[in-house]
Amino acid sequence: MKRVAAIDLLRALAIIGMVVSGQMLWNAQLPAWMFHAQLPPPTFVFNPEVPGLTWVDLVFPFFLFSMGAAMPLALRRREEQGATGWQVTLGALHRFVWLAAFAIILGNTRMGLLSELPRWGAALATLGVWALFFVMFVRLPQMERRRNSWLNWGGLAALVGVTLCYKPLFGVNTSLHHSDIIILILASMALFGTVLYWLTRGNWLLRVAVIAGVALLKMASSVEGSWCQWLWQQTPAVWLFRFEFVKYLCMVLSGTLAGDLIYRFRQTSEATTESKPTATPAWNIVVVVLMAALIGVQLWGLFVREVGWTVVASALLCGAAAWSVRSMTSPEKPLVKSLLSLAVVMLFLGLLAEPLEGGIKKDPATIGYFFVTGAMATFVLIAALVLELRFGIRFRFLEASGANPMFAYTASGYLIQPLAVLTGLSVYIERMAALTPWCGFVRGVLFALLVMAITYPFTRKNYFWKS
Repeated sequence: MKRVAAIDLLRALAIIGMVVSGQMLWNAQLPAWMFHAQLPPPTFVFNPEVPGLTWVDLVFPFFLFSMGAAMPLALRRREEQGATGWQVTLGALHRFVWLAAFAIILGNTRMGLLSELPRWGAALATLGVWALFFVMFVRLPQMERRRNSWLNWGGLAALVGVTLCYKPLFGVNTSLHHSDIIILILASMALFGTVLYWLTRGNWLLRVAVIAGVALLKMASSVEGSWCQWLWQQTPAVWLFRFEFVKYLCMVLSGTLAGDLIYRFRQTSEATTESKPTATPAWNIVVVVLMAALIGVQLWGLFVREVGWTVVASALLCGAAAWSVRSMTSPEKPLVKSLLSLAVVMLFLGLLAEPLEGGIKKDPATIGYFFVTGAMATFVLIAALVLELRFGIRFRFLEASGANPMFAYTASGYLIQPLAVLTGLSVYIERMAALTPWCGFVRGVLFALLVMAITYPFTRKNYFWKS
């Protein structure tokens, strides 16, 4: 089955958002909405009591939602090929092990940890690790699958060996407890999300019940002395999995609902991601504008804490969007209508839950956060689908990073930064970034553009990194 460009775009926005927020300089003179709401300037000290939502807070949920949205397309294809539940589970376990190993290796081999080496030495070592990541994950288009698998296992074995050498050779205090928490959570979500989707693939009501159960369990875990709190605190290995990670299933499984709708549309409609655009009535443009407005309203209202006005404005915009979709005549109207219904339900569930747990927060994540950001991710999917199917508008340069996410995720810290050091460009980049507060942000944008520029040709040549 062909890739869904809208899902790749959503995932790309998450990846590029991570790069920009991770590479820009944290200057106290920049506005607070440029950072995580719980890490406000000028001190940037984590404050879990601060509610709010910023663009940076959308990065992780967008990635989780896109992971969920992609599951129906991948797993339905496997089902059509005759895969059994046992085979799907083994595949999910393989992906969990691969991503967990990736997370731990990332946490122990970052270039910044090599402080005892000269910068050029740290850059060369980091480039070597990236080359092994390439071997661990790459799917070579001309290589037989079994040989490719042996190549990948060889890359993983080499990376484990190299990571173990970081302490005796470079003085890095390596540990299983040092990991990239984003990838570690994604590993658990890939496992549990896959299994739960497979079990509920023919029963939306059961899947919605699972989402509701996870949400209720998450809220009940705050009750002192309850069995829910006890369960929430359990872990078979704290460095690998904590039961509280399951809260992110709210976003992943919500994403599978959107993915199901897209899958069914593609199965029953002649419209495909490669269809030529036909008539483009004004209502299609209005829908795209309204999706952008709904995202903007959430970011503005929940950050400045005008929650009441946010609810009112959201209700008006959702009503206008429903009317606009009703007036559409294009073939994708049923899909857009279904996705909009899903998004509206998630949005108002999130806004109803917003006052709970001290207001919407990314960390510690609140129930309102899960559903509001899930709705915003769906708004992105709607806009992207309409732009593609009606106007033929694609963002291929950006989508490539979403189609090859692990490659793009490592490109900034393990490829671009070391190369900048070795070529001397890092000196000029840092000088530019220090000119003004906003130049520090430009630094992040520059790295993001470089990530896209490097990822695009590899993706076009079908050099995908797969777990």
